[in-house]
Amino acid sequence: MQVEKIIKSEIITKKRGMRLDIFLKKALFSKDGYYSKRNPIGKIKDFVTAPEISQIFGEIVGMYLYYFWKTKINSKYNLIELGPGKATLFMDIANSVSKLPGFLEKSEISFIEINQKLIKLQKKNTKTLLKNIKWKKKINFNSHLPSIIYSNEFFDCFPVRQFTYKNVWFEKYVNFNRKNNSFYLENKQVNNKKLLTQLNFHKKNNLLEISFERNKYFENICKFIKKNRGIFLTVDYGYLNNNKNFTLQAIQNHKFSHVLENIGEKDISSHVNFEDLINIAKQNNLKIEEYTSQREFLLKFGILERIKTFNKSRYKNKINIGIDRLINNNEMGNLFKFLIVSNL
Repeated sequence: MQVEKIIKSEIITKKRGMRLDIFLKKALFSKDGYYSKRNPIGKIKDFVTAPEISQIFGEIVGMYLYYFWKTKINSKYNLIELGPGKATLFMDIANSVSKLPGFLEKSEISFIEINQKLIKLQKKNTKTLLKNIKWKKKINFNSHLPSIIYSNEFFDCFPVRQFTYKNVWFEKYVNFNRKNNSFYLENKQVNNKKLLTQLNFHKKNNLLEISFERNKYFENICKFIKKNRGIFLTVDYGYLNNNKNFTLQAIQNHKFSHVLENIGEKDISSHVNFEDLINIAKQNNLKIEEYTSQREFLLKFGILERIKTFNKSRYKNKINIGIDRLINNNEMGNLFKFLIVSNL
């Protein structure tokens, strides 16, 4: 609970609330924050991602990326995964293209990761691959090679700011009540003129949840791809049009929890506003290759045909249960979206 103590001390010392996105950044990414020291992925951890549910997810992503590389690049290139988790998705991609010449051989592979526990796990899980992988905290935007960049459940963890409009704009802050020893949320009126100019474009929404850091990170990738050629594929849960409700949520042991409890010990995320990302891509003159639900993407690129090969497998029922979870609209099918942008 070291992070919680630090946040509490800072609020008490400065005698003012802490902006929500700053609070989230400390809770998740500080030295003792959740993403810096936890291994959150797995059935006995906090959450499970699509690659952990079925290897077919990674196989389809792998074949899509291979086809793009073969038809559009077909030369030496960067292969970059953002937030590789346990490296499950990467290994499924690698296995799916292992018999197809060139894709891995001509790649410069980089994992963008800050979590030391996950880095150790990634190194263990990729040791059978006869290809050097470089671990970095951020993308090397100085490279001049064309790039294939991809991510799964990466952008949902970026800190967000929350605003409400009631004749004037208010922003959400985290504060601490010393009497009952608890954190609470409060609204403070926005007075920054530059920020107000941005917010006034959204008055009709009454509320706005935005991650300036997420948008900036995505914009840097777009500029990198625009300059050097390539593609970016990202999968996350999110929406296209502005939500009517805030989406910030905390999960611990596969159960929803309160954002202001057990700070630093749980996953806190928000739904990705894909409209923001699509607009950024268009502003950088990138082509929207795909924007669709996870269900539609996996169906379009052959998931039903792929599972037919397992009809005689003793694991058939288990495989079908996993596939249903990936494409069922009541599960992950509609909630998760695929966005793919390129300049090729």
